[in-house]
Amino acid sequence: MSEFKINEKNNKSKVSVKAYTFWGMHETEDESGFPILELEEDDDIDILMLHNVFAAEFTQGKKVTYYVKRGKYGKLYDPIGMYSEGKQKSRLRHAGKPEWVLKPTSKKVFDLYVNYLKTKNSAWLNNAEREVV
Repeated sequence: MSEFKINEKNNKSKVSVKAYTFWGMHETEDESGFPILELEEDDDIDILMLHNVFAAEFTQGKKVTYYVKRGKYGKLYDPIGMYSEGKQKSRLRHAGKPEWVLKPTSKKVFDLYVNYLKTKNSAWLNNAEREVV
């Protein structure tokens, strides 16, 4: 009996990742001037678990998926906020899971949040939180 593989050509498409961080913590900037971290192509790291990544863009072929760091109640992470500063490594007491994790979101929320990370203007964060579903 022979094996049958569906769309073998499409399964080999490479995933590219952009990891966005807060202005001042960045290593480089993307083409639009937003702060990003440099990731090696051959690194086998889980980008969703990095503490200093606040937003990420995954591109595989023509499909683009956006992620932003959110809490258990859906609130967006504020790196300079009064109650969340320095808390990106904290864990939930009852579950042992990270309190702040990257979750999929819409492009509009992603764009507003990345603008906040670049400018440190809380109006961008407020507008992004209004758009969160």
